[in-house]
Parts: sequence; structure tokens; C-alpha cells
Amino acid sequence: MTAMPNEQPRSREVHVEQLVGRRIHDVDGRRIGRIEELIAELEGTDWLVVEAHIGPGALLERIADLSSLVPLMSALTKRLEKHYSLRWKDLDLSDPDHPRAFVRRSDLKRLSD
Repeated sequence: MTAMPNEQPRSREVHVEQLVGRRIHDVDGRRIGRIEELIAELEGTDWLVVEAHIGPGALLERIADLSSLVPLMSALTKRLEKHYSLRWKDLDLSDPDHPRAFVRRSDLKRLSD
């Protein structure tokens, strides 16, 4: 990565295993939930994370992807309301052990609606 003059280079590389399961709070310090799934897209030869799915519904979404019990998991996922999508660019990873969102919880996209 090339830095502009008078700028410090900034790395956005974080190990996925450090993030999954971490609690995340919004810009106001309110708890959103736990990061349960990361969505990545292939860009050239690199996989780049584009969003994080947060909350118990996201955990069931992840389990359903690995399970043959999809109808059961689908029914359970619909019953859980807190299932959010957070764009990667809205995620503050300056401290990967305590990730934060740059936005309010009320501004996040709900995936279970």
C-alpha cells in the first residue's frame, strides 16, 4: 500500500478468527451483538471482507449453511429479531479485541425483516 506524503500507512488486515464471536458496540457505546459471520468477495486474487453479520440470527444463519436441517434452522432464524448487517467500512478495528461500529445500531440494516 502506498501512503500519501505526510500520511502514515494504515493496514486493514485482521485475522478472521480474531473477530468471529466478538461483541460489538455502536458509536454510542450500545451493544449490538456478536459478530457471527463475515461476508467476503473475491477481488483479483484476494478475498476482501465486505460486511459482518451480527446477532443470534446470524449465528443460526451460519449453522444453517453447515446443516442439513435447513427448514428447521430457517424457522428458528425468523424467530430471532436481532440480526444485523454491518458494512466493513463502518467497522472500527483499531482494537480487534473490542470492535466498534462507526454507526448507530438503529442505522444498521436488519436482515431478519
